[in-house]
Amino acid sequence: MRIGILYAGPFGEQMINHISLSGFGDRIVAVYELTPEKVPGGGRSGDIWESPEEFLPADLPEARCDLLLVLGVQGSLGVLVPGVAKRWGARAVVFAIDDRGMVPDARRSIEDELCEVGIHVEFPEPFCVLAGSRNGLVREFAGRFGRPHFRAMVDPSSHRITAITVLRDTPCGTGSSTAKKLEGLPCDPDLILRRCYEEHHNEGADHCCLAEMDPLYPVMQEAGDLLKDAVFSACGLPTTRDLILGILADDGEITVEDLKARVVSTQARRQGEETGCTAGRTVDLYLDELAEEGKVERTGGGRVRTKINKKPC
Repeated sequence: MRIGILYAGPFGEQMINHISLSGFGDRIVAVYELTPEKVPGGGRSGDIWESPEEFLPADLPEARCDLLLVLGVQGSLGVLVPGVAKRWGARAVVFAIDDRGMVPDARRSIEDELCEVGIHVEFPEPFCVLAGSRNGLVREFAGRFGRPHFRAMVDPSSHRITAITVLRDTPCGTGSSTAKKLEGLPCDPDLILRRCYEEHHNEGADHCCLAEMDPLYPVMQEAGDLLKDAVFSACGLPTTRDLILGILADDGEITVEDLKARVVSTQARRQGEETGCTAGRTVDLYLDELAEEGKVERTGGGRVRTKINKKPC
């Protein structure tokens, strides 16, 4: 698989560095930094919306790729992505979104234009939510980078983590850097949770998360939840999904807002509940996944219920 990368800013740089140094370096055939200064007219002309391919940078390299990664490209510049994808011969595009500025202004038209020429496109938000795909190229990439996945060994006598293997790393490298900090740690939920979030959110860490952390758009918090739950799952500790299923098994049906109040940390701790995650977005993600798996269903009116029959006592 040949990979082309269109990027901008520190977010793109960190992703490129980690991906290239983690076994995919020989697959990257083109890297181009897309900034307004490189676009004719600075990308400010209204004509860019009418004829975006005429505004492709003059120094865009000639290349042929299978998968195009779009990393850190902001706002209206996203309209240039289909033109780059077509020029480079891409058959699939992953347009990563880790803050509001990365949400393309013309997402629907970008999807439509790529679809018309048979180019598959996905917009993972955050990037580390990527866990698989119906598209073979994206699936191959997601087998190595995306939602973190670990295998852990816990000593039965000391209850310490003796080894942790990264089966799938986060694109930014936070997964592998966190794993290194977990070996030797007691298999205690509070200690592991604290270590995961410290490593994930800490700007001084080797591979800190660069996603947006605004309470109104808590993408970093969701990414941290995915990391923490991946570690918990590897260590055999209850994950947020387990907590959600447990609550629904007991209550049968509940409003999504009440469920979040019992699962999301700041609200749940106030009520003395066990906590599972730090962002309501994470609960929504898991509910969607559990619904696809046939384990829960949304019943309208903002409510959700279990579809798993309780075992008889």
